[in-house]
Amino acid sequence: MNKTISRMFLLMAGALLIFGCAGPQAVSTFNPLDLNPLIHEGEYIPKVDNFVVILDKSGSMGENYKGQQKLYYAKDVVCRMNQTIPDLELKGALRIFGRLAVFSDQFTKLVWGPATYSKAALRDGLNKVGFSVGDSPMNEALDATAQDLKSAQGNIAVIIFSDANKECMNYDDVQKSAMALKSQYGNRLCIYTVQIGDDPEGKKLLQKVAQEGSCGSFTNADQISSQQGMADFVSAVFLKKAPPKPKPKVVEKKVVIPDSDGDGVLDNQDKCPGTPKGAHVNKFGCWVLEEVLFDFDKHNIKPQYYSFLDQAAAVLKKNPDLKVQIEGHTDNMGSAAYNQKLSLKRAAAVMTYFVSKGIDKERLMAKGYGFSRPVATNETEEGRALNRRVQLTPIK
Repeated sequence: MNKTISRMFLLMAGALLIFGCAGPQAVSTFNPLDLNPLIHEGEYIPKVDNFVVILDKSGSMGENYKGQQKLYYAKDVVCRMNQTIPDLELKGALRIFGRLAVFSDQFTKLVWGPATYSKAALRDGLNKVGFSVGDSPMNEALDATAQDLKSAQGNIAVIIFSDANKECMNYDDVQKSAMALKSQYGNRLCIYTVQIGDDPEGKKLLQKVAQEGSCGSFTNADQISSQQGMADFVSAVFLKKAPPKPKPKVVEKKVVIPDSDGDGVLDNQDKCPGTPKGAHVNKFGCWVLEEVLFDFDKHNIKPQYYSFLDQAAAVLKKNPDLKVQIEGHTDNMGSAAYNQKLSLKRAAAVMTYFVSKGIDKERLMAKGYGFSRPVATNETEEGRALNRRVQLTPIK
């Protein structure tokens, strides 16, 4: 206790040194990285709606560290954080702990907030912190923070800046208060601890406090005082990666293949384009008199096929400008020369029939293909029968 009182008076001279981020005790001029583009470009989104800075101003924070008092160093780091926080809609607060004055019996105070966050508001709050003095009851600050946040909506970040000096702090009480705070707000609240100085016992405590928050983390002020280090810290506390944007649904353009001649066979499969409407075609789009077949080595038309030829004649009459080539075919029995003549006779027989039905002979042309264009196998009797046929092809 005597050590604490001595520390009070030794630090009285610092009581008047109330400063802002640009004060004479700042570590150096700080130019923060601009995190706003990360949000504007959709890479990150806000992670929290509220934050509370808990700043240790107890007597141990008046000790020298890196050429200045720990409290000044801590305030400078908080200022750097303040400058780096992007333009977010937040509620903020600043609470201090440590004896509020030399002879005060108060050890924690809310110096700003909870209120709408602005850089100026937090900076003004830091300028009201005062000097370091007294014991370090972080547990009282955590308990009071639980009350500060009663009206908070959404997610919360509690950020503690302290050296966690064991001589001035009851570690067990601090851990219990951290557990109670987390229990009260559950998954909405994360605790982040920032050590000022390098005391190993203080580091262990602050790590445990962060672990009580489960979703927060521990770091040292030295690690986040740089431009990039602070940007990384602020991003971890205040931002999170935006969920991946859904990939635009690729709508495959359905290729519409036309049927130009309207015969029911699409153009990409139609081997006989231009067949007249009403013509009976096969699967290849060719106007084939499928039901009109010839006996082996014969070219005469059987009477049972007259009705099919009459249907074809009717199509020709409906299309008076249409000219057709009547193509005769055979199976492969016999010589090529013989079958060529036979196929021509079959075509001529159909041509004669059409003329007898009133079709102008000038619109018709007979041609024989022999066995050069089979539509079925010639290995079976059934296949050979199908090849003994006549096909009609419009002449363009």
